[in-house]
Amino acid sequence: MSGRAICFALCLWAAVAELSCFTARADDIRVPLTIPYFTLSQALKAQLYSSAGGRADLWRESECRYLYAQRPRFSRAGNLLRLQSDAYLNVGTRVGSECINAVAWQGIVEAIAAPYVTPDWKIKFRVQDLNLYNFQHEKTLLAGRGFDLIKGYFVPPLEQFSFDLKAPLIQLTQLVEAGSSEQSRPQLRQALAAISTVPPAIAGAQGLRVSLRVPLPAGLRAAAIPPHPQPLTQADIEAWQKALDSWDAFVVFAVKQLGASAADKEFREDLLDLLLDSRHRLVAVMQQPQAGGGPDPVRLLFIETWSRFDRIVQRAAERGLLGERTLQFLSFVSAGDALIAFDQAAPALGMHITAQDLRGLAHIMAPRLRSDPLGFSFDEDPELQKLFDIRPPLITPDALPGPGDAPGSGPLPADGGHSRENPPASFPERLVRWMAPPAFAATAVVIVDREIRSVAIRLRRRIPDSSNLPEYTADVGRLLDLSAAREIDDDYLQAHYGTITRRLVRSTAWQESCWRQFVRKGRRVTYLQSSSRDIGLMQVNEYIWRGFYSIPRLKWDIAYNAGAGAQILLRRLRDCARYAAGSGVGASSEDLVRSAYSAYNGGPYSCNRWNSVGVPSEKALIDVSFWLKYQALEQGQPMDILRCAAQWDHAAGH
Repeated sequence: MSGRAICFALCLWAAVAELSCFTARADDIRVPLTIPYFTLSQALKAQLYSSAGGRADLWRESECRYLYAQRPRFSRAGNLLRLQSDAYLNVGTRVGSECINAVAWQGIVEAIAAPYVTPDWKIKFRVQDLNLYNFQHEKTLLAGRGFDLIKGYFVPPLEQFSFDLKAPLIQLTQLVEAGSSEQSRPQLRQALAAISTVPPAIAGAQGLRVSLRVPLPAGLRAAAIPPHPQPLTQADIEAWQKALDSWDAFVVFAVKQLGASAADKEFREDLLDLLLDSRHRLVAVMQQPQAGGGPDPVRLLFIETWSRFDRIVQRAAERGLLGERTLQFLSFVSAGDALIAFDQAAPALGMHITAQDLRGLAHIMAPRLRSDPLGFSFDEDPELQKLFDIRPPLITPDALPGPGDAPGSGPLPADGGHSRENPPASFPERLVRWMAPPAFAATAVVIVDREIRSVAIRLRRRIPDSSNLPEYTADVGRLLDLSAAREIDDDYLQAHYGTITRRLVRSTAWQESCWRQFVRKGRRVTYLQSSSRDIGLMQVNEYIWRGFYSIPRLKWDIAYNAGAGAQILLRRLRDCARYAAGSGVGASSEDLVRSAYSAYNGGPYSCNRWNSVGVPSEKALIDVSFWLKYQALEQGQPMDILRCAAQWDHAAGH
């Protein structure tokens, strides 16, 4: 099915917040669905307004005798639909090369129509009234021949227009069947085949509302959750992990499809925030695996994430950003909404979102897709990096383990982890540390990169202890400062927050890892990793940032880890600052420092976490702990790495 045909058939928009489930009979459920007015407008445009310039050529006898319309838009008129469209009428006579106009009018045609659903599942309209306005929305009169022409050529095409619901119902029933248990599937298939509509179709606040009746057998119920679930087996854990991996791969697929359709910066930033927030939620779910009888993790993530997909796609479509793929993308989010609507209205089914459901949704978005949309990998994804302007951090030569090293670890350095003395910086390097004017920007970058590599080589597989602490502390502090300086290439950041970025990066690394990239396990050195798979100096999570950064380098290259962490953190600072400015909030530098760290730790939607009521206690304690460290650095207090490390190693979650 083509993208255009899918949109005509499929754009069922579930207003989940308004869903109600009530019993008409003991075995009936009703699923209220809403088709947004913008989606109806797009479908009408695709059918009728297909001429050059988005025009509907309603009548044309010559260059002097024509009627055409542009810019259709649906809205609510009580329980009826209102369609307004710009229109241009000319009824003239050609004399030589000119038109002598007997009737010439331009303005807005307004049709008030009653929607209804036909027996063959088509939404159609009966026009009840027709009004004419000028472009100032003042009612105008057009007598005789002119009004008759508009009525005669505008109303019939509108009443012939249809929004086909049959194809989406097939799609919906396939998705619902895939998410049901094998035991209930035959009965459910029989029930879905008997779906009907409950008239009337009513214009609501957000769109046209259609109610579906599903006659479910009385015995169709979800399997009871055992009161004492059995302990998880290895197979349970692997199935749980596979389901979460499939969900994340699906979100990446959808975000890449959408992001590639439009280069608009705001649109792509919204998609990146959605992806990262979804991954933060995923990592949180991974820490609490449920047995087979527990709630489906993908279903919960799906419901939490989908409303954001709705808003982003709707807003982009209304701005005209999605081009020829607008219909496919609207169909994609509408199919997911319909699936959620059915799930909410029929909780007795015990549905779960399956890999087959996700592949079905992916096919709606990209019908010609040949690759697996659920393919999961920790490898770098150049398409993802380019789409969201993620610049690869600086790498250190020979930082990765060689083929002779044991898996997951590296040998102790020859000096047992003691850092060698810092070579003195040259005068140009010292000057660049404090100045770096624009005229010397290129030279500054070269010098900064060279010094980052020099420090990183000295820190290769180094572990802090009482014998090397002064040198180690100086080197890590220098690396963090240089990594922050390298990432301040945004004029907004430099102008407003350049003086706080060094302290922000230092205090974040203190909070996250106690300034450690490596730890000792027996006689070998390995990278620092938390139980939630946060890695190294800046505790960059490998699930949240997979595809964006090299996971092996995050583990073994301290310069790369510091660069990635600084990049993420300063991007959060910039975004939180712009969010505050856009919301009219007067945020101080201290407020924005706290916001940046909250978003670094909790995801892009967590800018205000540190200042919000009802935040879970463990998150609130993290924010307070960070702020105390930032203030300590601001006051020049020394950092005790070894004491911090001892506490970190025994803290919950590490």
